[in-house]
Amino acid sequence: MSATAASRPYQVVVWGASGFTGRLVAEHLARDYQGKVRWAIAGRDAKKLEQIRSELAVRVNNPAVAAVPILTADANDAPAVGRVLAQTQVVLSTAGPFARYGDNVVAQAVEQGTHYADITGEIPWVKRSVQRHHETAKKKGVKILHCCGYDSIPSDMGTFMMVEYCRDKLGCGVSQAYSLVGPGRAGVSGGTLESGMNLIMNESVSELSELNSNQYYLAQLYGLPKGPDRPAGLLPRWLPAARTWAGPFIMEGCNAKIVQASHALLRDSAAPLEYGKDFKFTEMIAASGAVGASLVSAGTMVAGAVLGLAPLRAVARRFLPAPGQGPSEDVQRNGFWTHDLVAVTDEEKPRVVRGKCGDRRDPGYWSTSRMLLETGLALSLDAERLAADPRLAPGGVLTAAAGCGHVLLERLRGAGFTFEVAGVEGEGVAAAK
Repeated sequence: MSATAASRPYQVVVWGASGFTGRLVAEHLARDYQGKVRWAIAGRDAKKLEQIRSELAVRVNNPAVAAVPILTADANDAPAVGRVLAQTQVVLSTAGPFARYGDNVVAQAVEQGTHYADITGEIPWVKRSVQRHHETAKKKGVKILHCCGYDSIPSDMGTFMMVEYCRDKLGCGVSQAYSLVGPGRAGVSGGTLESGMNLIMNESVSELSELNSNQYYLAQLYGLPKGPDRPAGLLPRWLPAARTWAGPFIMEGCNAKIVQASHALLRDSAAPLEYGKDFKFTEMIAASGAVGASLVSAGTMVAGAVLGLAPLRAVARRFLPAPGQGPSEDVQRNGFWTHDLVAVTDEEKPRVVRGKCGDRRDPGYWSTSRMLLETGLALSLDAERLAADPRLAPGGVLTAAAGCGHVLLERLRGAGFTFEVAGVEGEGVAAAK
């Protein structure tokens, strides 16, 4: 981080703090980092932000929170956004749909030399961000990190952890990585639904086709040639190495693109971390048997039809949460998520490495908001450690793994997340991958 950025008034600014997820990021800061981090909240409506700030001070029982600074700007007013971002080392963007509201925030982060992280899952918008800003951000040493919530931290950082273990402990790479979504309890917010619907309604048919069929959709932008990896598809499958039946996971379309982008970025770093020969990534929902996996497939097809067909979208909007609304506090606090991680080594006689990641909180919001915050704090508080790791890119439009690596793993563990390797199984176990 430059000396100029390090001397700015704030270390972290929460952009979109009056939205559902933004409020949660602010609550984490107020509860756990008040007095330890210089932070502010930002958005368009000063009155809403003042209300959020007052409620937070009561909620965390800390009067000092009532003095947290408020910064205002309209996302459509680029100079105003720039004036806000020029005051902080890191901006955490939570205001979506990002294709509608995010362009100026990213552009001004690059312009002002401000590190950036968000919670988007809108991969076509991420692609445009890479095309527009990667080279400039790279030259300026600015890190722009997309998809730093439940999409795609578990997939991205979980795979990074498994590859790092195989390289450092076993002396080999990974030919196939699996992320198997396990039991959990979660809710959904109107903002997430609006982002998904906005993507389907506004991207071209050809763009959506490329997104759905090409696992290297982002990785090719970083120079990784298109390889053998393919989307998991909609049908149930038996996964021999993972020893489970599985059905499709709707966010695999986002997460797999991020994992392969991390592979592309890390293999091209000053100290290359090659994921493995013909590396492939598969993400599905684990099921107890073929019937369960088939039910997951059927449910995913129904959800896809609702999102993809305009008449069904119109009906669904009447019953689903509106933007700004989300799961109850009970779901947020008592939700949880788990992923089983499996890595098949690229050795002549493959071994199987097993691990897991998870959290005791709702994945989409309470957990997502903490993932985003810890990513931002890594960019600010751990800047020297990040700069000292030659595997990490010093700037550009990046992934969390390529921008923060092992430092972020440590922060996530310290914040209560589980990311651990469970063990290694011997030769020949994964002959049929």
